[in-house]
Amino acid sequence: MRLILAGKNNIAVDVLDYCLKNLDIPIQVIVNKTETFKNSWQKSFGFHAKLWNIPVVELNEVYEMEEIIFISVEFDQLIKPKLFKSKKLYNIHFSLLPKYKGMYTSAWPILNNEKETGVTFHEIDAGIDTGDIIEQTKININEKDTSRDLYSKYIKEGTKLVIKNIPNLISQNIIKKRQSRYNSTWYSLKSINYDNLEINYFQTAFQITNQLRAFSFREYQLPKFENNYVNSWEITKNKSFKKPGTIIEKGNNYALISSIDYDLMIYFDFYNKIWECCKKDNSIELDQILSNNDINLEIKTNEGWTALIIAVYNGSMNCIKILIEKGADINASNYNLTSVIMYAKDYTISNNYDVIKYLMKFKPNLKHRDIYGKTVLDWSKEQDSNIFKFLKKHL
Repeated sequence: MRLILAGKNNIAVDVLDYCLKNLDIPIQVIVNKTETFKNSWQKSFGFHAKLWNIPVVELNEVYEMEEIIFISVEFDQLIKPKLFKSKKLYNIHFSLLPKYKGMYTSAWPILNNEKETGVTFHEIDAGIDTGDIIEQTKININEKDTSRDLYSKYIKEGTKLVIKNIPNLISQNIIKKRQSRYNSTWYSLKSINYDNLEINYFQTAFQITNQLRAFSFREYQLPKFENNYVNSWEITKNKSFKKPGTIIEKGNNYALISSIDYDLMIYFDFYNKIWECCKKDNSIELDQILSNNDINLEIKTNEGWTALIIAVYNGSMNCIKILIEKGADINASNYNLTSVIMYAKDYTISNNYDVIKYLMKFKPNLKHRDIYGKTVLDWSKEQDSNIFKFLKKHL
């Protein structure tokens, strides 16, 4: 028996990790067409497969394999069972099937004001998410959950559900049930145009907030109002008496707009501006933004960089001082676990000791290890003996 895992992101990596630690059968993986082999806000399946010396194969290579269990975890290629010799083909789908077959299962339940969704582990048949159900887990949708929040819940519960069922798949001790014909829904790739997202403000305030929640997924997109990204909102107690979508009041960080029923306050996102300030050491604008808004300094770019990492990488000393004064994490790290002090080491190699000397006043963790298992001392010992000696004094 051989296990084939096909997919991407944290769910694929964590299932693979479980299998390596608990199974004694050969494992191969198939990565998505979009695989970059680099960690981002999600762990790279391809990167970890190579790191753990797991063979990466193509989909057509497994068609002729008879004794395999094939599991799809966010896989981006169409599976055609008729091409496989094996009939043991399974998928994790992010919804409570038969509802929400197809695409955008982090958005449509919110747009439709669902209070509950879930994850479904099912057989793969010739249809789109139509195979027999093996097991499901329900997930509550809170009134403030965004699509990003819901996706995180899917990943967490989906990982647990797949891992729970793997031993049963191997022993073939599984009970299946056919999907119901009723309450079945499907959404296509074209059901939401993410290249041209527009919020419909000619609705009730509640309906508008559902749109804002459904399209708030920082790593991919944020809703916009005029030229401003929106990251939070609240329905006021004031009834609307102007045409829906009318701007009643606007400031640097907010807009008050009318709707069908109640006025809606929306707040603008400043993280792109913050990150740009940190690149250019624009400390004056950075201080103004941080002083006038409720900012989480540990929010990361798609590359996993906090504002402090960006400032350190660019040697923006004035911004570094402001960020630390405002409580930025001196031990923050990116998605490869490269820490602030590691970036300071890199800056020192190419420039001077100003940044690293300042950071050492705040006692960063010099024993922190990155994804390769190395500390800043390990790296500096390999790259620059003078920096190594400097850091070693602070142990």
